[in-house]
Amino acid sequence: MALQSKLFTAPHDAKLEACLVSDPAHIAPGSQGDHVKSIQIALNQLSVVFLKIDGFFGPKTAAAVKDYKNAPSRRILGAGQTSADDIVGRGTIKSLDDEMTALENTPPAPSRLVSTTALSPIPHNHANCPATNILPGSQGRSHHFGTPINPQGFGRKINLGGEGETAYLGFEDFMPNRFGIEPKGPLRPLTSTLPSHRASDICLRFAPILKDGDENKGRDEIIRIAAPGCRLTFCGLDDRFIATMLSLGALIETVAIKNFVPPVAPGDKDVLTFVLVRP
Repeated sequence: MALQSKLFTAPHDAKLEACLVSDPAHIAPGSQGDHVKSIQIALNQLSVVFLKIDGFFGPKTAAAVKDYKNAPSRRILGAGQTSADDIVGRGTIKSLDDEMTALENTPPAPSRLVSTTALSPIPHNHANCPATNILPGSQGRSHHFGTPINPQGFGRKINLGGEGETAYLGFEDFMPNRFGIEPKGPLRPLTSTLPSHRASDICLRFAPILKDGDENKGRDEIIRIAAPGCRLTFCGLDDRFIATMLSLGALIETVAIKNFVPPVAPGDKDVLTFVLVRP
């Protein structure tokens, strides 16, 4: 018996393999290391949790393990237990491995408007995509999860917080400001340099909807640059921004992108891509 999921086997992790076959090798609160990171990633993918992927088996990870094991569909209990503990033992790691293997082998969700794969269904030479240390995809190149695949193109195509991953489609990278919370990556020009109501397509991935640290200002800036009928694609890693995105226009597609490993960003869970149209 051996672990099967890509998450737990690439690269090989002796501590996870030992946990599968040996009771003394269980993984308990206080543990640290890459094996704990893999468990945190799996819990984020398979449960309704939002753990920081830091490799420390702290109180939040312990609570997530306990909740995972106590789920009615699982009930992973030791002898004499009526409620699960917070230890990752043989039964728990096998359950996580089985579920992650099934998830990894689930075909990508179909979409008419965004890429649900790292390489994008739009033919292009991925070797020409920018190399990156931020959210790297294949061969260290910027991946295309959640990027537009069928932009309208009647106006400017703008990627907020981008790092060149949509340049092959003619998108330009911009940022709303230089202050407040801002994603890492190359220096981008400010959206304040853009004319009003000229953007036919706006892409927003993994970047906070903020301007000067303010969500409302960020929303207003999107409204300012969007042309009538502008299409906006949004990968919603942070649930608090979903209501804001829905207030921008009509929702025309929602796609759950769940089958990437490792996750697109630390602490990631299901990625919901909202596609909206401005009036």
